[in-house]
Amino acid sequence: MTTNEGRLSKRAEMNQTNNKSAGPACFRLRPIAAVCAGLLGGTLTLAQAPAVAQQADNASSGQSQGAPEVQSVVVTGIRAGIEGSINKKKNSDSIIEAITSEDIGKLPDVSIAEAMSRMPGLAAQQVNGRAQVIAIRGLAPDFAGTVLNGREQASVGTNRGVEFDQYPAELVSAVVVYKTPDAALLGQGLSGTVDLDTVRPLAFRQRNVVVNVRGEHNSLGNQNHGYGGTSGNGKRYSLSYIDQFADRTIGLAIGYAHLDAPGQQHEYQTWGWQTDSNCIAHQTDWGCRPVSGTSPGNAYYLSGFQAEALSRNDKRDGLMASLEYRPNSDLHSTLDLYYSKFKQVEVMRGLMGSIGDGWGVPSSTFSNVGTTAVGGQSVVTSVTTGFVPNVVVRNDFNRRDDALKSAGWNVDKKIGDWHAIADLSYSNARRAEAIYETYSGPATSPTLSLVTPTGPGFPTFSFSSSLSDPGTIQLTDAAGWGGKTPQLGRKQFNTQNDVIRAVRLHGTREVDWGIFNNIDVGLNVTRRDKTRDFSVYFARMADGSLSQQVSPSLLTTPTSLAFVGVPSVLSYDVNAVTDQYYTLERNLSLGPGGDYGKIFGVHEKISTAYVKLDIDTAVGQIPVQGNVGVQAVHSKQDSTAYAFDGQGHPIGTIDPGASYNDYLPSLNLAADIGGNRKLRLGLAKTMARPRIDDMNASASVGVDPTSHQWSGGGGNPKLQPWRAKSFDLSLEQYIGKRSYIAGAFFYKKLDSYIYQSTIPYDFSSFINPTPAVVPASNIGPYSTQTNGKGGRVRGVELSAALDGGLLHPSLSGFGVIATTSYTDSSIKVSGPDSTQAWQTLPGLSKVVAGLTLYYEDHGYSFRVSDRYRSDYRGEYAYLFGSTSLYRTLAQNKIDLQASYELQDGPAKGLQFLFQVGNVTNAPDRSIQDGTGFNGIAQPKDYNTYGRQILLGMNYKFH
Repeated sequence: MTTNEGRLSKRAEMNQTNNKSAGPACFRLRPIAAVCAGLLGGTLTLAQAPAVAQQADNASSGQSQGAPEVQSVVVTGIRAGIEGSINKKKNSDSIIEAITSEDIGKLPDVSIAEAMSRMPGLAAQQVNGRAQVIAIRGLAPDFAGTVLNGREQASVGTNRGVEFDQYPAELVSAVVVYKTPDAALLGQGLSGTVDLDTVRPLAFRQRNVVVNVRGEHNSLGNQNHGYGGTSGNGKRYSLSYIDQFADRTIGLAIGYAHLDAPGQQHEYQTWGWQTDSNCIAHQTDWGCRPVSGTSPGNAYYLSGFQAEALSRNDKRDGLMASLEYRPNSDLHSTLDLYYSKFKQVEVMRGLMGSIGDGWGVPSSTFSNVGTTAVGGQSVVTSVTTGFVPNVVVRNDFNRRDDALKSAGWNVDKKIGDWHAIADLSYSNARRAEAIYETYSGPATSPTLSLVTPTGPGFPTFSFSSSLSDPGTIQLTDAAGWGGKTPQLGRKQFNTQNDVIRAVRLHGTREVDWGIFNNIDVGLNVTRRDKTRDFSVYFARMADGSLSQQVSPSLLTTPTSLAFVGVPSVLSYDVNAVTDQYYTLERNLSLGPGGDYGKIFGVHEKISTAYVKLDIDTAVGQIPVQGNVGVQAVHSKQDSTAYAFDGQGHPIGTIDPGASYNDYLPSLNLAADIGGNRKLRLGLAKTMARPRIDDMNASASVGVDPTSHQWSGGGGNPKLQPWRAKSFDLSLEQYIGKRSYIAGAFFYKKLDSYIYQSTIPYDFSSFINPTPAVVPASNIGPYSTQTNGKGGRVRGVELSAALDGGLLHPSLSGFGVIATTSYTDSSIKVSGPDSTQAWQTLPGLSKVVAGLTLYYEDHGYSFRVSDRYRSDYRGEYAYLFGSTSLYRTLAQNKIDLQASYELQDGPAKGLQFLFQVGNVTNAPDRSIQDGTGFNGIAQPKDYNTYGRQILLGMNYKFH
């Protein structure tokens, strides 16, 4: 718009007359004094070397053309991408981080999540070996907002956090993470807002066609021998087409990306740790049964485990289209379409079982007990024993189908001095998954010799008999989980549907109101409906028998568990076995915490009115730009779910809800303080809406026949958002086109946090399971998630990009990008009075860092990237369709890439690529979250996923 052009020219004019440093103003702010000193002092020499910077730019082999390429769908150069990202950061009024399409896809990024995890202050949580969700500034994905082309996105997950592995990197031109909001930014979060942008075809000068093809291999190979379509090899390819028509009044962009990725995993999981002396003390109240034979006494022993080899086939087809129409300067219309379909097949073969304590049945017998002192505590690291009651050989077959659909239509019409803008949008995310586990085992428990490592690594198992012999390993309820009715498997169906519909009307115009030069005023109405259906079936023998030998025609090649010392386990075609031997019986557990409680819907209508004023002024000789504004948000919400009686039986459905208002002011200021430095300030009040599963109205309630008082527990559809006030300060030194150093300090004061608590509650919308007992009042105690006292989250972020040519012309083409951040919090997630210091904020890694080294010149390109995050509590899928928090230990992942692009001839622009993801096969490790056993952390999970090795080509032509 004309306003932006005017602001940019005014900035340039002010910069020409402003060469004074404003460093002293920075030092008045004690929290970041050290950061400011380092930035101002450490960059002074580089900032005063324009001649060297110019030499580096001239030596960049045509990279001065990088600016028009910022909107390109295709990777054409590391340095051009860095230029585009820095340019976005420098010219923004807010504190942001950015990636352009020049960056996305240059490493083996399956999705946007992998690319985003390299941004300052952001950390990815790995799921099945791939980055899936993003934590911003130490806060879990629940606290972030995500928009596609400025429009809020639905999620295939149970809650609001977007799973970014649904978005192909090849279809997104830029990612901007807003760390400070402005009033016109809708769908914003408390920790930050992720804006995914697709291309605008009229921003390109000519037709662009890009083809990308890559083959992929997983270093763990084909563990399950191709069953279910899994493999150790895969492929990915993409095609994009961008063109302009009708005298450049119509633009069209179409992109398609296909992924067929091999996923492999070695998994080891412990079920817990126990001491025999503790078991002896709790024989009566817990039903604990001490081990027989050699007692380990006070030494902690492994009470159960599972070891599994998993293979996955991930297929994703993504389609993006953008149709742009601009017949003149007064009318601009854009239609955006996005579609992604993701299918996953997961095959698992493994073994599991409990040892030692029998928990109500005779325990196993220990011999050859070996112990090792770990941190002053004795731990059983070797033992010979049996299983209680038996070892289980597992064969699982899981399917997941996700579909994302997004559509948006924007019309910008100039009417007099105003730009009147209307935007209609629709976002839909559907997930349908089936998780099916089946059981087999021997007639009697084999003897097991176990060696457990005291450090990272897999244990070693040695069994007295084969676990892959179909003559002895039969279909049976080996562990007796079904009780009197043998249960040979469990199949779980989960279906979720999330729909967001929105309409936004707003107007902008230039003004001349003192320090203000533009106004944006608007109204947005969003309707969100998220529903979940859930059911469970148990596999029973169709003929009523207790066990059955698997027909040889249904057997598959035994799967090796050599990584834990087991040669192989029995493997069979799960679906064929089901058809031949089993019948599936529906069996839903009761109560709000059971299977019926997972069937619910949450419905929201959010109305937001806002006004934003752009600032363009000067303080003395210092140009200052920014914006100030406010959002007025009205929220109306309700939830439909089952109500239960005191025994957990469904007695009907309920639909309680609430409505409330929020006012969210924001201020962003960016000062050009001289020497190509910018000082930024952000002040805002922000909020993040509650988790969807916490708003589930499913509840078990009743009226006491004696006191006639209501009481109960369950979800809370009246739950209100997390709310916070934030302060942000950033100092940025820019050097040339591809270099900068920045430091930022942020402080968030959460006015409220959501805790599990018992509160007075209005039961007027609930069903009385005992109508004859009349309540004395509709108010009574209710155990649920509730809004309580908050706390602070604060941190420091440092980031830098350095072009080697700044140091010496001989280093032209070399460069480094480095980021680090430190975050801490005072919030006690179990309540303000909690003394459990280990219960840190979910998603909070105190230290997050990244380092990228690159070289690019004369068509050659090399890059190695290292990402690190310290330990954190992550949310993962748990038993029976629920989730749980585990302490994930520090992670360090290294990726690399090498490529060569032909510089002339008929195939000019053809690029060959070699990429390796997870170069060191770094494991994912977690521990039992808690105080540990006498201060010793209890190991929980140890998983490896192999290396991703890719070889392919890119080709761009006009």
